[in-house]
Parts: sequence; C-alpha cells; structure tokens
Amino acid sequence: MRGYRDTRAVSVERVREGAVPDRPASARSSPPEGAEQAAAAQQHSSRLTERLARAADAVAESEEKVARTYEDSARLRPDAAERLQYAAQEARSFAETERRQSRQLREGNG
Repeated sequence: MRGYRDTRAVSVERVREGAVPDRPASARSSPPEGAEQAAAAQQHSSRLTERLARAADAVAESEEKVARTYEDSARLRPDAAERLQYAAQEARSFAETERRQSRQLREGNG
C-alpha cells in the first residue's frame, strides 16, 4: 500500500520530468512549437516597439508646431510674450523628451 509520501514523491518526479499533473504528455507543447511561439512574440514585440517610437516622433513633431505657434503668438501679443515664450520652451522640452524616448526605443533601451 502506498502512503501519501510515496504518492507525492511520484508526483514531484513527474513534474521534474516535464509532465504536468492531470495532463497527458501528448498535450504538452513540443520544443519547436514553443520556439515558434517565442519567435512570434519577439516579432510582435518589435512591431509594437516601432509603433511606439513612431508615435513618440509624431508627438515631438506636434510639440514643435505648438512651440512655433506660441512664439508667433508672443510676437503678436507683447503683453503676454514672456508667458508664451515660456510655454514654447516647455513644448520644445517635451518634444526633446519624446525624441529621446523614440531613440531609446529604436536602440532597444526603452
């Protein structure tokens, strides 16, 4: 008669061998299938990273346009020029942050 400890030892040994309890060995993924899934996940990750980098570039471009608009407004409104120039500077700073993020994503450090 097998006791609890004997049954547990067999179960632990099955897990060590790669068998999943309550699933037959035939239901497990084969290594080639796992490798294909890993490659597909990596490719998907690369595509998403590139999309994020492009989005960061687009945001940077928009912020540059915003900065130019603030500067144009500052020339037309001398009474608010200081505030508008500050806003332009902030927009350019944010644009640079986005460009840096884009570069980091493309270099693989994002």
